[in-house]
Amino acid sequence: MKRILSAVAIMCSLSATHAQTAQDYAIQLSATTQVSPPSINLKWRKIPYGTPVYNVFKKAKSATTWGTAVSTITTGDTSYTDNTVIVDSAYEYMVAASSTTLAATPTGYIFAGIKAPSIHVRGALIMLVDSTFTDSCSTELARLAKDINGDGWQVIRHDLSRSLKDTAIKTIIRNDYTNIPNVKAVLIVGHLAVPYSGELNPDAHPDHLGAWPADIYYGSITGTWTDVSVNNSTASAPANRNIPGDGKWDQSSLGSYAQLQVSRIDFNNMPAFSATEVQMMRRYLNKDHSYKMDSLAVRKKALVSDNFGAFSGEAFAANAWRNFTPMVSRDSIFNKPFISTLSDTSYQWAYGCGGGSYTSAGGIGNTGNFASAGAVHNIFTLMFGSYFGDWNTTDNFLRAPLCADTPALTACWAGRPNWFLHHMALGEHIGYGALLTNNNGGSLYYPANYAAAGVHIALLGDLTLRTDYIKQASNLNATPVVGHGANLTWTASPDAAVIGYYLYRADSAFGYWAKISPMVTGTSWSDTVGTNGLKYYMVRPVKLQPTPSGSYYNLGIGITDTATVTFPAIPTLVHNVTSSVKAEVFPNPVRNELNLVVDIAREETADIYIVSINGSVLYPATKHLSAGENVFQLDVSRLPAGMYTVCIRTQTGITTQKWVKYE
Repeated sequence: MKRILSAVAIMCSLSATHAQTAQDYAIQLSATTQVSPPSINLKWRKIPYGTPVYNVFKKAKSATTWGTAVSTITTGDTSYTDNTVIVDSAYEYMVAASSTTLAATPTGYIFAGIKAPSIHVRGALIMLVDSTFTDSCSTELARLAKDINGDGWQVIRHDLSRSLKDTAIKTIIRNDYTNIPNVKAVLIVGHLAVPYSGELNPDAHPDHLGAWPADIYYGSITGTWTDVSVNNSTASAPANRNIPGDGKWDQSSLGSYAQLQVSRIDFNNMPAFSATEVQMMRRYLNKDHSYKMDSLAVRKKALVSDNFGAFSGEAFAANAWRNFTPMVSRDSIFNKPFISTLSDTSYQWAYGCGGGSYTSAGGIGNTGNFASAGAVHNIFTLMFGSYFGDWNTTDNFLRAPLCADTPALTACWAGRPNWFLHHMALGEHIGYGALLTNNNGGSLYYPANYAAAGVHIALLGDLTLRTDYIKQASNLNATPVVGHGANLTWTASPDAAVIGYYLYRADSAFGYWAKISPMVTGTSWSDTVGTNGLKYYMVRPVKLQPTPSGSYYNLGIGITDTATVTFPAIPTLVHNVTSSVKAEVFPNPVRNELNLVVDIAREETADIYIVSINGSVLYPATKHLSAGENVFQLDVSRLPAGMYTVCIRTQTGITTQKWVKYE
């Protein structure tokens, strides 16, 4: 077979590894938890080769190294219990097996927790809309932005011409990143400029060596991108040819970490499907919304169709066994035919791989099969095979599941390199795992496989999608109370497992949502601390979500209302007032970022603001304080040099701290 990974290579690989399968290269981790005394018990399937020694590692979610093993298991056990944990927390674990007879080290990853906290704020998302859809999909796009905003994102939308060059689009992104705090992601809706970069062929075909689509260019704010060194004029496909000065970039891998998650929803140049781009966009966005409203009958199961096997240890389908187990459990992963099964049965996750072409994968099917099947009843799709990872081609096979009459909602090319999505089991969105994969050179998550951190790594679909959603509350009504803020009432979510609600407030539509309440068990709340003006309010339901990785507090998409409100006046005199709150600031003096630590005995809402030496109130914000220490970073880089006071006002009084800004 010319368009390889070839049948001969597959047969040789299977012969060399005897009965080995890709599953043997994945340690399939799941967790059970106990609240009192708190513990997390990890379990996995035994590796049936050699005399495995299981090394267990543990780290905080944000840590960038694993350190030394916390346990080495040599007795043949396939479980580990961690008693050094606390409730309302989550921990990341890696289990790696040594002393096997396999060609590579089997590994598994899980993000496990006991009542892990809700994710209230996800950051700012730049939504770049191809103006082809501005009018034709106006209702669906407005709803998409509203749904994303209701999941804790600030949304910054730009409608752009698809003729705009990638460099001009990058300038828009960089300006937002520079001027708006906490920008985390870029979602491209439509066929805006596709950057090409590199001299690479991660599918190992000599005729496919050259520039590949590289949307991560848009997420690499501080990286260096040049167009001076690669000189390839012989690639079979003109799109892959890359010569100096042609507008295609030189870089084959990320020289430094990308800062932003990036994904794209793009139906351009898919003639195998009878629908137009606009029609495909509408039905995609309609299913995307239905999924987020918890209105689809999604089965928490996974499908695997592996047509490569162990493949000399690369074991491409280990992406399925390793990632799916923490999401749905080992017993809910099934070997099934890919397209025919998904055309009439729901699986939340699906993985398929086989020797490929631009429009097919051996053992899976071709783009026309997706078109004729009419439906793909899954949400998250991972596929691998030759050629079609180069996704900006006619009737591309990787994009095909997203184009069906009933579409899948994400797709990625998982195998070179491997993907790591285990954080999604406790509430993260798929874009979080995509960026981890983009930035993984192989030292943190391994085996990374060939082409780790390559510029070709791409997520197709809506990057904000998560594994669990809740039916919304309804009928939020914000009623102003003169001089005392607003009274908020709503109708409860129909989900019987909902245990309460959180309230949020923003100063603009699609803006930053500040949490203003503890978890409220009723259906009303009074907002009494803040600054005057037009306010946007949001209520989100919460329930304790059990998963094969433990449990976490899952938030539904919020509903909103507005009110023009007045609050009790903020005092500008900042003499010390008795308060139960303790505060400190550092560094002091400060140039750019002031750290504020607020220590409080019980959960409470506070008004935090800065007062200048002439009495001006700056940066007023309402924050919800948890019992104990709360840490905030205040960007003071734009303030003139001088003396300031930070004030924390609660119901018990005002606490103040003086500090100095220097040039």
